[in-house]
Amino acid sequence: MGNILIPALVILGFGALSAYAAGKDMKEGELKALLEGGKTLQLGGKGMGYTGTLDLAADGTGKGSAQPDSGDKIVINGTWRIKGDEFCRTWEALDDGKEVCERWRLVAPNKVEVYSGKEMMGVNSW
Repeated sequence: MGNILIPALVILGFGALSAYAAGKDMKEGELKALLEGGKTLQLGGKGMGYTGTLDLAADGTGKGSAQPDSGDKIVINGTWRIKGDEFCRTWEALDDGKEVCERWRLVAPNKVEVYSGKEMMGVNSW
């Protein structure tokens, strides 16, 4: 019986990996479970054109910065909330201070691609 269990676990493991590889939009409950207590996110990374850190506080505020590979550091300061299946943010110095809502597509256990409409805007990890 032990010999049957090992291949079954291997198959289940590959199934989980393929789900991440395909990407899955996070739902409201998943976003809330991840972020409502506060979370520090790593922004961008190697090959993305920028890196940074964003601290999301449980009270709905966010602070951080991003550094493009070429260009000036971008300061991030403002508020965030979960609205349905989207992460909505209002950063003071970005997007003319308007609220932007994003879909987060889970591509690894601790990594999402960030989309606004059909456009991928970046990557967050934790």
